[in-house]
Amino acid sequence: MATYKSNAGAILQPGNQINRLSSFNTEGVYGWPGVEAFELIGYAKVTNLAADKASYKSFDITIPSPDRRTDDRVRDNRTSLVVNASADRPAYVYGASIAIGQDLPAGGEPSFPTSPVTANIGGTTGEGLLLGPSNAGAPFGVPSTQANGLAAASSIISATSNLFAEGLTDTTVADLPFWTTVTTGGIVAANAANSMFYKVTADTTFKVFNVNGVTSTTVDGDGVFISQDDSDAGRAGYILCRVNYLRPATGVSWEDLNEFIDFASQVGGTDS
Repeated sequence: MATYKSNAGAILQPGNQINRLSSFNTEGVYGWPGVEAFELIGYAKVTNLAADKASYKSFDITIPSPDRRTDDRVRDNRTSLVVNASADRPAYVYGASIAIGQDLPAGGEPSFPTSPVTANIGGTTGEGLLLGPSNAGAPFGVPSTQANGLAAASSIISATSNLFAEGLTDTTVADLPFWTTVTTGGIVAANAANSMFYKVTADTTFKVFNVNGVTSTTVDGDGVFISQDDSDAGRAGYILCRVNYLRPATGVSWEDLNEFIDFASQVGGTDS
C-alpha cells in the first residue's frame, strides 16, 4: 500500500463549499473568525457471538478511508478516533453522539444482493454503550458532580429487552454546553454541570465502552454480540459515533499580510 500524508485536511474558509467535513483527513472549517471547528464520524463493528461477549466490552472507533477499493487503497482506514490538541492549541469538545446502525430503508433493499448488512446488537438490559474519551483504556464516565465538562464529550444508549436495537440513538449527555439557568441568589457549581466544554491539551482517543451506567469508570458491562442468524447471513452490528470540537486557529503569520505590505519595486524605485 502506498503511503499518504495523514491529517492533511484543509481548514475551509468562508465561501468554500463542501457537503461534509472529512473525518479521515481531520478537515475543519472556520465557523467563527479565529476558531476551527471539527467533526469526526466513525464506527465500531460487532461480529462476535454471545459465547464470546465477555471479550467484547470496549471498542476502538474506525474512521473509514475515502478510498473504497479495498484491494487498491492508497489510504487505509484509520483505526482510532482521535481529537487533535496541544497545550498551545487545546481542543474544546462540545458534542458527541452514538447510535446503532440501520440500513436505509429499514430492513435493507431486497434488490441488493448483500442487503441488509446491519444487525441488532445483543446486550444486557439496563447496561449502556458509552462513547467518550479514553482514560488509559477505561471510561471517564460522567460523574454525578461534574467539574470538567465530561457531559459535553459523552453519549450513551441503553439496552432494553437485552438488545441494542438498530436505529437506537442519542446525542450528547449535556446536549449543548450552554448556560441555561442560574440559582436565584447566586451562581452555584450545579448551574455549570452541563454548561462546560471538555478541554483537552493533548491528542485524545475516544472509544466505546459497555458499562453499567453513565457514571462508570471501568468497563463493567457483560459484553455485546450479534445473533447466530445475523452472523450466518453475513450481517454485523455497527456502533456509529460522532464527536464535535473546536480549536483556536493557528497564530497569525506573515502569509496573512505579505501581499498587502508596501515594498520597493523589483525594478527599482521607492514605492509609496
